[in-house]
Amino acid sequence: MRRGNPALRLGLQTGLLVVAVLAVVGALIFVLYERAADEAADALLRDTTANIDSPTESPPDVRVVVVTPTGERMSANMPDGFPDQVALDAVQRDGRTRQETVQRHGHEFTVRTEKVDGRVTQAIYDRHERDEERGRILTALLLAGGVGVLLAVLVATFMARRAMAPLNQSLAVQRRFVADASHELRTPLTLLSTRVQLAARRARQRDGRISDTDLQGVLSDTGRLTDILDDLLVAADTGSSPREPLDLTALVDDCVDAARAAAHERGIVLSAGRSEPVRVLGVDAALRRAVTALVDNALDHAVSRVDVDVVHAARTAAVRVSDDGPGIPEEVGSGIFQRFTSSRPADDQGRRHYGIGLALVADVAVAHDGRVEVGGPAEGRGAVLTLTLPRRR
Repeated sequence: MRRGNPALRLGLQTGLLVVAVLAVVGALIFVLYERAADEAADALLRDTTANIDSPTESPPDVRVVVVTPTGERMSANMPDGFPDQVALDAVQRDGRTRQETVQRHGHEFTVRTEKVDGRVTQAIYDRHERDEERGRILTALLLAGGVGVLLAVLVATFMARRAMAPLNQSLAVQRRFVADASHELRTPLTLLSTRVQLAARRARQRDGRISDTDLQGVLSDTGRLTDILDDLLVAADTGSSPREPLDLTALVDDCVDAARAAAHERGIVLSAGRSEPVRVLGVDAALRRAVTALVDNALDHAVSRVDVDVVHAARTAAVRVSDDGPGIPEEVGSGIFQRFTSSRPADDQGRRHYGIGLALVADVAVAHDGRVEVGGPAEGRGAVLTLTLPRRR
């Protein structure tokens, strides 16, 4: 049993509980059966020795010996070692009834000897059939218990998985949010830290005075952090956020315009193809984060150029982002949309790339009933990532 599978662990625990209950119930049933069988056997022997005066009247599984003043008669097929002559002689002498269980040739017999109206009757009950029946009952109880335990484990595991599915989903959303927040907030926090260090350095040069420009820069960066947190919360909860008609073309243009400064600093040409308005249903903040993540990823890999296009068909609309970088390794493939999958080494400042941005794109695509795919240009250089969404007719 794996420690990481709580549903199976709960199912097995439930199965063990059922085993304990069945064991108690089975033992109780078996004890009651044994007592009832012993009482029935005793009643049969008492009735036989008290009322039967001829061996031909003996019930099944009981052999009878009747001793009268005129002689001794006994049932046919008398087991070896019987009748018990010692018991017959003792009862004839003192008239006291005797009953005992004896072993003969591997079989167990209950022998009752009683004197009634001048005759002595000995009833011999072969317990072999009773023991076989007891074994059959015990086997049936064990089989029923085993089947019950198996069914209990299966049903309990199934019910536990159903009951824990919302909790697991909630925990997964929380883990994804923490990972996404860590990824998205790393760059602005670094910029904010740098800005504060510069402001502190200037303050020391100006005898402790901080300029309005420095303060406005800090306020701007903190505002950006707030915006990112709001966007992350919306992106993490797209299932409950209301969808609205959006112009995908205008949304992509806004994201491209916001990224032009970063592209210019890196010496990369960022181009957005012209397209007519394309309407989709979605959550604005979530789609903006997804498109921005696609553009940022392309800028990180591009050598000189990134192209962003909006294409559409009868039922779908797609955002296609291509770059002229080294492309995506074959061993990575579509795995780039999984968290903590990144083919990029650490940058010059030693910061690692955790592969969260594209995982966020995949989450947003699934939440909008769409998909995200990876490809490459015909000449084999660079990569093309395509976010496809249902089109609003």
